[in-house]
Amino acid sequence: MRPPRIVMVAGEASGDIHGAALARALRQLAPEAEISGLGGPSMAAAGVDLLCAYDELAVVGVAEVLPKLGHILAVMAQLKGHLGRVRPDLVILIDFPDFNFRIGRAAKKLGLKVLYYISPQLWAWRRGRARQMARFVDALTCVFPFEEAFFRRIAPDLPVSFVGHPLLDRPPDPEADEPLPGGRDAQWVGLLPGSRMSEISRLAPLMMAAARIMAAQRPELRFVLPLAPGLDRRRVTPFWAGAPEGLLILDGQAERVMRQARALVVASGTATLQAALAKAPMVVVYKTGKLSYHLGRALIKVDHIAMPNLIFGGGLLTELIQDQATPQAVAAETLAILGDAERRQAILEGLELVRGRLGQPGANQRVARLAMDLIEGNAH
Repeated sequence: MRPPRIVMVAGEASGDIHGAALARALRQLAPEAEISGLGGPSMAAAGVDLLCAYDELAVVGVAEVLPKLGHILAVMAQLKGHLGRVRPDLVILIDFPDFNFRIGRAAKKLGLKVLYYISPQLWAWRRGRARQMARFVDALTCVFPFEEAFFRRIAPDLPVSFVGHPLLDRPPDPEADEPLPGGRDAQWVGLLPGSRMSEISRLAPLMMAAARIMAAQRPELRFVLPLAPGLDRRRVTPFWAGAPEGLLILDGQAERVMRQARALVVASGTATLQAALAKAPMVVVYKTGKLSYHLGRALIKVDHIAMPNLIFGGGLLTELIQDQATPQAVAAETLAILGDAERRQAILEGLELVRGRLGQPGANQRVARLAMDLIEGNAH
């Protein structure tokens, strides 16, 4: 028998990381598996044969998508052609719904099996799409505890299971405890403006301005920015203009910053959950284009956008979104975390509760086993 053929599709940095971990888990069960598809440097390092990289695909909002639509459609056509030539035993889609729904439908037309890993956040908006998924998805795996019940209620024909969150499987960074410059007593504030250029262009200048305000009020504070993997320093450096004196830029090392900073300012997204697991008090910020924001605001059905808040069930963390995200507000909320011991302790206790609700480690192994069952025809 030939080795199993698997095509994986991840369209942004967080999906690339999860895809890489899943690829390694799959190889433990099927060492000869031929895994190809769309991803980034982490998946490539895990032995995935990349047909193309996800560069320039990870954009947010209607206005941001339009200038890159031609490239997105070209990559989509390339992937669809690859599916037709390779005829994989399984297609694994990782989040990225606007792109992956089209790939999933194309795969189903070819008679291919589809596993959706890291379910799209349809509970937040466009809930009716859950029923669309039932037409092309053979198995959906959820990584947040409330998602399974949502999908069972909205799309009862969709096979769904909660597998726990893969961040619980990530091995600790051996350098995370290496003290940042200045030693353990340095008062660091971490700035995490996201992994997409569209996020960085809006959020990095906001964070720089907020940091200058904080530095004026608390001169002992120092600021550190862990640059997301895969970003080109030359392209993002202009967004640090106006940074407070002594801003430290690190390549990666987000876990190190999260574990050692006294407070964080974080772009809404996967980083908020990583910071929650690191027990890092934070302020969550987000900005997008005006058109995209108003369209999204009309559709979004949840009261919070930060995942730790959604898991906690309330406003554990301050969220400053769109017009609320001013340098003055970001600085004030961050300084409040630094200066209010009771508030800080309440956040830490809430983050511990969030961690407990994410299930048990082993998500990648559970998804890999389900993938092999689908390939072998043993899934129920």
